[in-house]
Amino acid sequence: GALINIHGSDGSVTVHHGGCEIGQGIHTKVAQVVALTLGCDLEAVKVAETNTDVVPNMRFTGGSITSEVCCEAARRACLDLNQTLEPHRKFLREKKKKEIAEDTEPAWAEVVAAANSVLGHQEKLSATGIFAPTNNKYTTDVEGNPNGKPFHGDYFTFGAACSEIELDVLTGETQVLRSDILFDVGQSLNPGIDIAQIEGAFAWGIGYYMYEEPLVDLKGVDRTQGVWEYKPPLASEMPRELSVELLRDNPFPKGILGSKAVGEPPFMLAYSVLGAVKKAISSARKDAGVTPAFELPQPCTVDAVQRACAVSASQMAC
Repeated sequence: GALINIHGSDGSVTVHHGGCEIGQGIHTKVAQVVALTLGCDLEAVKVAETNTDVVPNMRFTGGSITSEVCCEAARRACLDLNQTLEPHRKFLREKKKKEIAEDTEPAWAEVVAAANSVLGHQEKLSATGIFAPTNNKYTTDVEGNPNGKPFHGDYFTFGAACSEIELDVLTGETQVLRSDILFDVGQSLNPGIDIAQIEGAFAWGIGYYMYEEPLVDLKGVDRTQGVWEYKPPLASEMPRELSVELLRDNPFPKGILGSKAVGEPPFMLAYSVLGAVKKAISSARKDAGVTPAFELPQPCTVDAVQRACAVSASQMAC
């Protein structure tokens, strides 16, 4: 949900929404949608801190869709506010036309001041909006019966990635030389944020597939005590060259302003790194003269890769 308050004194806009800003750029996207829908400058929009006293009953922040849910809730509230402001816009537009004989759009602050001024005309310049996906496996009717499709989300996103790696067969260490990613986000609400989200998900996926191994002893006690044993990916594990491109000219008709969600889906594209490692292992095993079939655990850690390469001391002779 979202609550939009327009302040008549200066035309500033305060936005409350139910999503949590955790670095995914949700505040920026919501502010941009509000500015676009109302027709005001982005600088006039302030996003307040998330507060369930103000916007209750919001679903969790997660599942990659919170940004678009909050953007649409805010957009719907803005559409209600535009209906309130339209008579004042129309009056000021006609007034200016008579004064200067030109069709001139009135300034945002001027419209707001006309709609709500101290001891003058006072419109209600607050509005709420709510939006939730309705075509997935979680939605129900009033009797609790499922009425959506048997999928996690309302639609699918698509992407492709290609990675080139270099494998040291003696140590099992891998260096990702280059990764190229193409991802479908429809008509991006903010390309900078979406590309960064794709990069972050790809880095997360590299850690998941290649390094981050939780260790548990026979008693079920977690033995991954810090980064001595648990290895998250660092800068050295990232591709030396990383190219990310958004699929162009591809607005999604059913999306929020033509967009699609981003966040977790690009995670799976990091399998291109693991796929390249598997091919490198197969080549090493061929050179070693051993069977091409091999087992590889998940995650595909350095020691597992080294063992899979089947390099023996006999191969080291000059």
